[in-house]
Amino acid sequence: MQEPLGFTHLNINKMVNGKFTTYQIRLNNKYGRKTIGVGSDYIAAINISKLVDEDISKQITIHTEIDIDRLKELVQDELAIYKAKKQGNIRVVEKSDLNVLWDKYVQHNMLVGTWCETTWLTTVASVTSIVNNCPIQKLEQKSELVQWLFSDTNRSNKTSRDRLKWIVSAIDWNSKHGNIPRRWGIEYRDLLESIKVNEKKKSNSSEDKDSENVDIFSVKEVYALLDALKYESHARIRGTHKQYYEYVYFLWLTGCRPSEAVALKWKNVDLQKNRITFCENQVNASGKIVCKQGTKTNDFRFFPINTELRELLVICRNRNTSNKSFVFLNQKGLPMSQQALNGVWRTLLAAMNIRYRVPYQLRHTMISYHANNDYPIHKLCEIVGNSEKIIKEHYLKLDIERINLPDVIKN
Repeated sequence: MQEPLGFTHLNINKMVNGKFTTYQIRLNNKYGRKTIGVGSDYIAAINISKLVDEDISKQITIHTEIDIDRLKELVQDELAIYKAKKQGNIRVVEKSDLNVLWDKYVQHNMLVGTWCETTWLTTVASVTSIVNNCPIQKLEQKSELVQWLFSDTNRSNKTSRDRLKWIVSAIDWNSKHGNIPRRWGIEYRDLLESIKVNEKKKSNSSEDKDSENVDIFSVKEVYALLDALKYESHARIRGTHKQYYEYVYFLWLTGCRPSEAVALKWKNVDLQKNRITFCENQVNASGKIVCKQGTKTNDFRFFPINTELRELLVICRNRNTSNKSFVFLNQKGLPMSQQALNGVWRTLLAAMNIRYRVPYQLRHTMISYHANNDYPIHKLCEIVGNSEKIIKEHYLKLDIERINLPDVIKN
């Protein structure tokens, strides 16, 4: 039975199985009628459903496709909080607890405007979640905190140390401002210094964060994936794969960052001068679209348009009649979402029995191909936005097949 509770994007279903009653969220038809279980408590189910309904509204407002996995995570988090409250697992928070110190540090930086919006929505949000979920809250438990932080297998040791660095900064700031004894800041700084991770040191330059994780596709795999997208050989619903064909092809041909491709506008594509100007980027930070001027490493860079790339762009221009601002649109006529592609990408690689690598590796593959096929290194640096040092260290070592690229794109 459906409960008429005035939700915009969903309903609550009551499921009776013998003596047991549970509730589930059922999304509206236009979202695929997906269902998410919300437990057996009616009041909790209503409250959680309200949060999900509001979250969907936010996603629609920023023009992102509804992420069912994100909604499921939200439900699970809220159910865990409700269960903890019901069992009385709520303790008294003390002023020297880690989460209190972190909140003071964050509030201070919010007032003075220390961090940009992307940092707020990504790193700060991530560390806040870690601190709030950390069972170690006493500063005396330094060893236990480190052990807990580094025990999470979903993070690399480098990422765990980076998160600890933020926590240490918060403790140090509080110690300097008299919220806790000064010794705590010193002790935790010494603790951080003593922790070394066996990973490559990050470059001081503003190269891509992924530049140390080169894991290229073979060129044969790239074109197999493109064919699968174009002809929808593994799509369950018509149009869901083909909408990404031109976008993925563009990533391969230009080696640009996905954040640059989704932000590309027609005003920055000059078919007469045969060049593209990459001068904007767009990222999804915790569900919010953040747009920025410039690329990751420069204010702008030019990319030459050859025959193959020109024909691809002409196809995009002739198809994009509903929105003439952005080059890449989805089947609904909205700007392309890299996050939406990620789900299709993972499914497609699994169906084709191709080892999973993120779409960003198309950039690495393109750079590797040209670096190993006698394209002048200094010119390659200019068009992809990498330094000569990075290309020589990370790409010239790779053994990528030497094959000829096709000259034209089949419609």
